[in-house]
Amino acid sequence: MSTHPNYTILRAYNEVRITPDRNDPSRRHGFQTCGIVKGEGRVEEFEQYFDPSKNSHFLPPGDYQVRATGLYLDRNGRLQIGREFVPIKADSKAA
Repeated sequence: MSTHPNYTILRAYNEVRITPDRNDPSRRHGFQTCGIVKGEGRVEEFEQYFDPSKNSHFLPPGDYQVRATGLYLDRNGRLQIGREFVPIKADSKAA
């Protein structure tokens, strides 16, 4: 069993970077800055890939609860875990 804590909140920022493909200039790649929320004021940032021809962002900006949806094998036969991003609603009672 792993001793690492399991963090389940992903924060998607509005920061997006679009780059051209090195081999095919007609294709573009998108990267959105996201973060794993590790506690009060602690976020580990990373860039998440997305296809800018299909979406303007990987996820709309905001916080998301990450839930596992099941196991499957990818096209190379490697075990993967499906995931679902559920938006976390802001607490409406905060003044």
